Amino acid sequence: MNHEPPLTAETTAPIAPGPRGVSLGPDSAPVKIMEFSDFECPWCGQFATLQMPDVRQRLLSTGKVQWTFMNFPLNIHAKSPYAHLAAACANEQGKFWEMHDLIYQHQGDWTEASDPTRDLADYATQAGLDRGRYDACMKTRSAWGHVLADKALGDSLHLGGTPTFFINGREWKGNQSPTVDQLIHITDSLTGAGAPPARPAHSRS
Repeated sequence: MNHEPPLTAETTAPIAPGPRGVSLGPDSAPVKIMEFSDFECPWCGQFATLQMPDVRQRLLSTGKVQWTFMNFPLNIHAKSPYAHLAAACANEQGKFWEMHDLIYQHQGDWTEASDPTRDLADYATQAGLDRGRYDACMKTRSAWGHVLADKALGDSLHLGGTPTFFINGREWKGNQSPTVDQLIHITDSLTGAGAPPARPAHSRS
């Protein structure tokens, strides 16, 4: 790692103004799903690699849902903050989701590395980032305030762990992460898509 003080979930920085999280899907979508996630959390990694591809294909493609990833690095994970910073730096170049996917796909590699920033830099290259801009962002930690903004919101909601999902402001209370089928069912119920067609009124003669 570089010679900066260690980066942790408690490392302070000015909290960035503006919208929280990074979103997929239109702002006009009637269903808003927020996912508070930690890049080092194995359950988050499982959701990202097994469920999220189907979420994109079967749910986000409908235009009914806006999905927002919220950074929530946990204090128990020493390497996760570097991954969140890397993804935030990638977001400055419009490549958040490419970096998100690579970080989770290779979770078993960078979390075991003595210096995760080297692996993360490789993912930045694979994601097509301008490495000069990315390296500068990582060195100065200029995007850390965006991570802290998400975490501050999660802290205010007293989250019990990750991943935690909110659907139109209501926390998902299942014992496990929701499945794609469950999310589709909830979306249909919120948008009325699952309702039977109304029977035409009979005209009076």
